[in-house]
Amino acid sequence: MTDDDCQFCIEANMPAGIHDVLGPVYRPCPECLPICGGCAGDGLFPSDFTCLTCFRNRMAAVGLIPVLCAHCLGVIDLYPTPHRRPEVTGHDQH
Repeated sequence: MTDDDCQFCIEANMPAGIHDVLGPVYRPCPECLPICGGCAGDGLFPSDFTCLTCFRNRMAAVGLIPVLCAHCLGVIDLYPTPHRRPEVTGHDQH
């Protein structure tokens, strides 16, 4: 099956709802891609971030540390941190 034929996804990514912290999230389409062996397909991919540095900075600003799957880099958990960053560096600043 090609990505254009799939009725479940957009370029091998399926909308997975709106997470209360991450915002709109996607998961890899299980019809088009193999399920990740590291997280069993539970990893979430936030759609509102341009790069990993932007995402980590945004999470640090709200006092969270994202835990990423070692295989697919999907977010599998969020841990609180006592160290908050007051400012988030914009994508054009790094």
